[in-house]
Amino acid sequence: MLPVREEDIDDREYHENLRMVRERILSFVLRRLVPQRADFAHAEDIAQSCVVALWEQYPQKRDLAEMVRIAVGVARHKIAQFHRDRERLPIITDAAMERWEHNNPHSGERVFESMAAREETDRLLLALLRLPARCRELLTLKLIEQKSYAEIRGITGITGNIYETVSRCFRVLLRYAGGTQL
Repeated sequence: MLPVREEDIDDREYHENLRMVRERILSFVLRRLVPQRADFAHAEDIAQSCVVALWEQYPQKRDLAEMVRIAVGVARHKIAQFHRDRERLPIITDAAMERWEHNNPHSGERVFESMAAREETDRLLLALLRLPARCRELLTLKLIEQKSYAEIRGITGITGNIYETVSRCFRVLLRYAGGTQL
C-alpha cells in the first residue's frame, strides 16, 4: 500500500500568498494602464506574467511582503516594456481598422453585412412598389427629401391631417416589408 501524502501546510500557504500577490499586482497594473493605455486583458496578462516570474525565479521567497515587493518590481519592468512595445508599433486607429475591414472583400463580416443589407433593401423596395402612388410621394417627401409637414401640405395640396396620412402610409409600408407595425 502506498503511503498517504499529507497536505503540506507550507505549500498551501505559498499558493494562497501567490493568489493574493496576483490580486494586488492586478490592481497595481490596472491603476497604471487601464483605461488610458491598455485594456483589462493586457493588465491581466502582465499580472499573470509577474506571478509566473515570481514562482519560477524566486521559489525560495515565501513571505507575503517580500513576494509583493518582488512582484511590484517585476510589474514595473513589464509595464515599461509594454510602453516601449506600444511606441514601436504603428498606431492603428479604430477608423483605420474599419476602413481596412470595409475594403477587405474576404472579410466574413463584410460579406454577411452586405448580403443582409441587400436583402433588406430589396424587401423595402418591393414594399415601396406595392404602395399607392400618393403614399410613395408622401414618404419620399418626408423620409428622403426631409420636408416638414407644412411643406408637404403645400406641395401635395392635401388639406387634411398630413401627419396621420404619412403615418398610415408608413404603417402600410412596414406591413408590406414584413416589419412590425406601430
